[in-house]
Amino acid sequence: MEEKNNKLYQWKKGLSSTGMYSVTIIALAIVLGFGLYQYKQRLNYRQYLQNRFQESFYEATTYVDNMENLFTKVRLTKTPDQSAPLFAQLWREASSAQENLSELPYDHNTISKALKFLSQASDFSFSMTNKAIEGFELDREDWDKVAQLQKYAKILSDELNKIKQEINDGNRIDWEEIERGGEESLAKGNAKMITGSFSEISKQFEDIPTLIYDGPFSDHIERMQPRMTRNKKKISKEEGKKIVEEFIGKDKIKTIKQTGETDTKVEHTIPVYSYQVVLKDQEDPTISIDITQQGGHVLWMLNYTEKESSKDNISLEEARKKAEKFLEDRDYPNMKASYYEKVDGTVVINFAPYKDNVIMYPDLIKLKVSMDDGEIIGFEALGYIMMHHDRKLPEIKISQQEAREKITKDFRVTNVNMAVIPLESKREVLCYEFKGEFDSQPFLIYINAESGKQEKILQILQSKNAVLTK
Repeated sequence: MEEKNNKLYQWKKGLSSTGMYSVTIIALAIVLGFGLYQYKQRLNYRQYLQNRFQESFYEATTYVDNMENLFTKVRLTKTPDQSAPLFAQLWREASSAQENLSELPYDHNTISKALKFLSQASDFSFSMTNKAIEGFELDREDWDKVAQLQKYAKILSDELNKIKQEINDGNRIDWEEIERGGEESLAKGNAKMITGSFSEISKQFEDIPTLIYDGPFSDHIERMQPRMTRNKKKISKEEGKKIVEEFIGKDKIKTIKQTGETDTKVEHTIPVYSYQVVLKDQEDPTISIDITQQGGHVLWMLNYTEKESSKDNISLEEARKKAEKFLEDRDYPNMKASYYEKVDGTVVINFAPYKDNVIMYPDLIKLKVSMDDGEIIGFEALGYIMMHHDRKLPEIKISQQEAREKITKDFRVTNVNMAVIPLESKREVLCYEFKGEFDSQPFLIYINAESGKQEKILQILQSKNAVLTK
């Protein structure tokens, strides 16, 4: 009997071992299968990226080829009605070429001049389209720029097509290797060839700034450096703290801690010092605020203290007056409120400078006001810091009545202002702002005070909690 039990035990033990072994095999199979699946997914994603980069390169090449051809055609035109559709097409082709070329996983320092050329070509073409539509003929300076742009479009087209020919000849480009860079990858045949081609583009575009960079069509590139901080002295972190005290109110502050700063070498960013503030009636930081390193301007401020009450204890008019007083006390005088939006017991109001009876819409400041007690809990001055400056406004060449005649009679005008507005081309124009109704819907129509051209039509969206535009 004992022998029988022993055999039964051994059998069960063997069965258990076999079961464990089987479970282990199954587990390994699952892990291996999942690993193979992940590997396959990575290969598929890598192939997707390869195809996407390849497609972007081919499309960029095609768009640049079209640009060179279109600039040639423009030089064969004689009248504005002939050149207008060509410039409009050039604008689209240059923008598309820039978008696709910037998608490539390549060191953009090497191709930055080509990208800048495409940006300028797009901007110039947009401006020439408007000029031609208005019936103005191109002057000698315009024709010189067309010739210069055609020259550089051909250079870029030739170099991109050299790379395209290498691909067509069977030299596959490993864009992942290009993205990784390094001496080993760049020493490989296709990587070395591409590096050489783009380096050649960079060399040949060296003189672009002296040719077309300083024209009126590249103002937005220069404005990547904010006007309010340009050539201003860099403040210290301690000076930044004092600006925080003045902006919030020294009597309200318990402590200020400097928490970070923006790297001044990062392109297209505004260098700032960041601070956190603990108010006297609080234990933890409740206010975040950024101060520009150049000039010491408040870029933004947010008080994230939760209010116990979410009721509207003040009216919109009271909130507006509180916001205006806040701006005036901080040396932002003559600010005119425009659009607003109420959300969760707060209202965000847009303000723009109002000088000599003209609204400066590019220089926006946004304030967030608590509808509970009227406290200013948010401030954002990016538009103001980027664009504000003492403008020399152009001469008004058409009367208000002449401007009104540019608009359909079915539009019922209720108010008229003078305003500076930004265009898509990043230029600014002085306009008559006609506010009124069409088909019982409120609109704003902007008529250029120099040329009489209709620049913009904005529909006003009104609701219980907001007045916005689109």
